[in-house]
Amino acid sequence: MTAQTAPARGADRPRLSSSDQIVRDIVRGLYDGRFAAGQRLIEPDMMRLYAVSRGTVREALKRLAAEGVVSITAFRGAQIRHLSRAEATEILQLLEVTIGLAARLAAQNMAGSASRENFGAAYAHLASFADKEDSFDHVQARNRFYRAMTRAAGNRALARLIPSFQVHLIRTYLRRPAKERFADYRAMADAILSGDGDRAEAAGRRHLRHVIQALNAAPESIFAPAVSRQTDGMDDEEIDHD
Repeated sequence: MTAQTAPARGADRPRLSSSDQIVRDIVRGLYDGRFAAGQRLIEPDMMRLYAVSRGTVREALKRLAAEGVVSITAFRGAQIRHLSRAEATEILQLLEVTIGLAARLAAQNMAGSASRENFGAAYAHLASFADKEDSFDHVQARNRFYRAMTRAAGNRALARLIPSFQVHLIRTYLRRPAKERFADYRAMADAILSGDGDRAEAAGRRHLRHVIQALNAAPESIFAPAVSRQTDGMDDEEIDHD
């Protein structure tokens, strides 16, 4: 963690005094370039930077690790994860299935006025960024859209599973044109609000396939080196559950 990656200090910047705010700032820093994949997060540096206790820093790091943003290893401490292209692709392949299912279930539940109101408001907020440059406010609006969709789906297992994917990291590798992204969001929202489960699932899965295509087109230099099967913890004994 270096001076170049620390949040900008200023009189109008509120002091971050909780683990929630630290998590938020680090995720935001991934989008605006203050933090980078592979970067170490050193506890004493973070204590000084955020003016908090070691316990608060450790709580924030545990949360980031649970969300897949940070890895914590013995003797090296915490480090922002650096995904290989294969790892990112595998995550997106799982997301294609889960987002498609969440969209289908949300569409089936749109008869409820509360679900329709909450999801409709989340989509309207996201759509307000269609003609604006990327920003962290846009990221938050997109997260709200997916939370509202998952909540409308009414499946608690999905609600636990989807946030566990390393979406924050993957998004920092990609910069899809806004026109393409918002066409996907609109197709998903229209199908969900119309209660068409088949069309909603197809739109959700198509959106993730577009993201995978963008990932495939990204330069190899931005990814971590590929990890071999023998060293990535996925040997035959571990994946054989018979």
